[in-house]
Amino acid sequence: MEIEVTPTRNEHSIIFKLNLKLIPPGTGLSFANPQSADSHPLARALFQVKGVVSVWIIDDEIQVTKDEKTRWGSVKPRIMEIIRSNVNSA
Repeated sequence: MEIEVTPTRNEHSIIFKLNLKLIPPGTGLSFANPQSADSHPLARALFQVKGVVSVWIIDDEIQVTKDEKTRWGSVKPRIMEIIRSNVNSA
């Protein structure tokens, strides 16, 4: 699986674009907090990364937003590892 990382206009959000569909085209899932992600294993795992504050899953993309104090360099590798392990095991 390939993951392309794309910045957004919001410096605290990054899009992780995969070369496969995660959910049906034209649909999206929004998780604004860890409790809302309880039923979705990938989103739940992403919220376990310190600093992650929201997760959106749309088609083949995962948009992750972090808090202002957290640096992307400290969380991006872990986020990519979680995406790989959760998507490959699904």
